[in-house]
Amino acid sequence: RVRREWGFGQRPQDRADVSQVWQMPRPRKLLVCGPAAVGKTALIQRFTSGAWVPDSCPTVGLDEHAGEAAISPEDGNLEEELQVLLPPEGVKLVVWEIGGTRGGHLRQAPRGQHVDAVLLCYSVLDRDSFHNAAHKLMQLRTDRHLDLNSSSLVSGHQDALDGAHSRLPVVLCGTRLDEVDGGVPRVVSEEEAQEFARKNGIRYAIATSARTGEFVREAFQALVAAMLEAEEDAEAERLAAASTGLPEDAWALPLGAAAELPFTSPRGLRTAEPRRGATAASARLLDVLVGDGVPLAAPRTLDVCLQRGLLHRAVHVWLCDFRTGGLVLRKYGRRSAKLPGRWGPTCHGEVLTYGSSADPETGPHAAELSVTAAVRSLQEQLSLDLQAKDLEHWFSSKSQDGNCRELLDVFVVPLRDGFMSPEIRLPDGEEVEWVHYVDVFGEGRGSSSNLFHIEPPYRESIVRMMVSRISHAARDRPTVLDGLPGGRPACPLPIG
Repeated sequence: RVRREWGFGQRPQDRADVSQVWQMPRPRKLLVCGPAAVGKTALIQRFTSGAWVPDSCPTVGLDEHAGEAAISPEDGNLEEELQVLLPPEGVKLVVWEIGGTRGGHLRQAPRGQHVDAVLLCYSVLDRDSFHNAAHKLMQLRTDRHLDLNSSSLVSGHQDALDGAHSRLPVVLCGTRLDEVDGGVPRVVSEEEAQEFARKNGIRYAIATSARTGEFVREAFQALVAAMLEAEEDAEAERLAAASTGLPEDAWALPLGAAAELPFTSPRGLRTAEPRRGATAASARLLDVLVGDGVPLAAPRTLDVCLQRGLLHRAVHVWLCDFRTGGLVLRKYGRRSAKLPGRWGPTCHGEVLTYGSSADPETGPHAAELSVTAAVRSLQEQLSLDLQAKDLEHWFSSKSQDGNCRELLDVFVVPLRDGFMSPEIRLPDGEEVEWVHYVDVFGEGRGSSSNLFHIEPPYRESIVRMMVSRISHAARDRPTVLDGLPGGRPACPLPIG
């Protein structure tokens, strides 16, 4: 009896929503390659149909109809990174296989076509097949390198990325893992595979079993995630390059070398690094984080982060008067990306991937610190020229307001004597008001629809810090008690 494990790799025709699945955008082509007799065909069948096919004919040359599958956000058991990268409409996959028999090499593939990702297979029981992987990887990347400006099997799809070439995503996949459990010695260790992947710029090295289905789903999920990430890398680089006004063939020569990076994209050591001569304003890219706060390899624009609900770093800055417990609450304009027409912190900005540079002539090539982002946002939004020493970092907090997911660093600017000099200047259509912190963050407060979203840890941290600072202000100036709960600010705020 054939055992079927539906889910991630199920065929579209086996689903109830057939019409919806087959209306997806351009199908992505996955190439499965490797030596003969490592189990590539069985691996594809397990992924696409959930079935174990023990007796399959050897593949000769290129098989463009090895399998098909579809992935949607509603599918279960999606890895977290794939959930972040997967578009709302999902992806349709077409799997190609190149046989490992004599003559079944990459250049038999039709010219003028491309693949989006490669599953590079070897058997954990056969050291020769593992050594062959290095040769095959070099062949793949050589073709990639030679075809950057022409169409070939492994060239970037220019119609989808408007001329930008994504790197070739590769996952190293060991096969026949189940036979190790049956007593057959494993001759390629997990450590060897991981070391090979590290040295060759491959993020994932996964051993699988087509017979039992073990780690097959994880291997193909990793490949699809790497493919989607490479596409977004290329789009981010294209946007960054387009904003510089420099020729397309201008690129930043990195200082030093990185052996783990592919040699096909000499754009600098970091993904989407701005071209020489770019300014910070021309590279508004943000680091995208996974749940544990670790950044993905590719930065994204703010629009993409908000459309896709991607977690990114941001800053809140509050102007405070600790004598009175007053905070400056700001009503953002209708064109605000995150708080259109809503009241929120005095300043709200994002931490840029490339936001500073020691040499203004060469542009931003260093990651921005959160305090630097706060200082920059105050200057850009309110025309306040402050220094990092003028700000106090109070706490960090996660926040999710619809599709806006942020890891926030919250800063405070203490006001002296209740006013600031020079005056702040607001964008057109915006306004500010002094409020008492209890009015916004007190128990049962801050739930208005025209107020920014406040997570419970954010609320608790603000209240705790405000009580502490107000108490210190009262101790230093005993006659001033307005800042205690029940008091209200009574100081002017000049608006230019």
